[in-house]
Amino acid sequence: MLAWARRVGLGTGTVEEERLAAMRLGEFAARVVPEAGAAEAELTAQWAAFVCLVDDRLDRGGLGSRPEEVRALFGGLLGVLTANRAVVSSGEVETALTDLWRRTAPCMSSRWRERFITDYREFAQATYQEATGRRDRVGLPLDDYILLRRRTITVFPMADIVECTAGAPWPDHLGCDLAVRALRQAAADVAGWTNDLVSADGDLQAGQESLVAVVGREHGCSPSAAHERVTTMRDDRLRDFYTIAAVLAAGEGVPPAAREPLRSYVGALGSFLAATLHWLGVTGRFETRWLSGSHGGPASSVVL
Repeated sequence: MLAWARRVGLGTGTVEEERLAAMRLGEFAARVVPEAGAAEAELTAQWAAFVCLVDDRLDRGGLGSRPEEVRALFGGLLGVLTANRAVVSSGEVETALTDLWRRTAPCMSSRWRERFITDYREFAQATYQEATGRRDRVGLPLDDYILLRRRTITVFPMADIVECTAGAPWPDHLGCDLAVRALRQAAADVAGWTNDLVSADGDLQAGQESLVAVVGREHGCSPSAAHERVTTMRDDRLRDFYTIAAVLAAGEGVPPAAREPLRSYVGALGSFLAATLHWLGVTGRFETRWLSGSHGGPASSVVL
């Protein structure tokens, strides 16, 4: 993964490469697609690196509080995804996405490509909304924050990628679409809330909002009490995920031909979520040494 990052310009220095290595994305990918081949696991790790580094540029590099720059960044990235011909990349992030998209999109259906672009556009719009709130110092109410966080965590685009690398596409049966969407929403909430639990201290130091801070503000409680409340919320939402997954895996009301693809999809999404929860507990991504200024400059000049 590091060799790929160097090739596309994401790893441009010792600090950047050290941080990428500390993220342990190779281990993450191996858990996401345990039965896939080396090429699929490597592609999963590369997509995860792209997602993490873009997120870090937003949250740790200061870009995330400058909405017009956020709009420009995602305008370029969405241009890569929607172009009908090769485009000239204007930066390392676009170069990385061009490479990833070239190796992923042709393997999947037009329906999948449309859904990925829709999911990534939703992420871009939510990130712009978040940046506007940061610039204007607007603290969202809890319910609004939860809805926004579901869209800024990038679980939906990564879940789309896992369909490709795990060989488990969204089931082609309209009767289960609502339940599959509910399963994906539960996965996004669990991942986003766990991320906020793990990164709460760093978010506070960086002046960024988190679910822990929002819950503390909403309930007027201490950071430790807010942390406990969010942990309980996360655990309840994880139970929601497994309840929905069990219903889908049972295949009731699903035509026989669609049952196995549905089980495969549910299993792949479950592996992705389990890998995410494990990774959030072991990754070095959120260590304070990577915060802006710790190395004499913004750590997120790494891009992503």
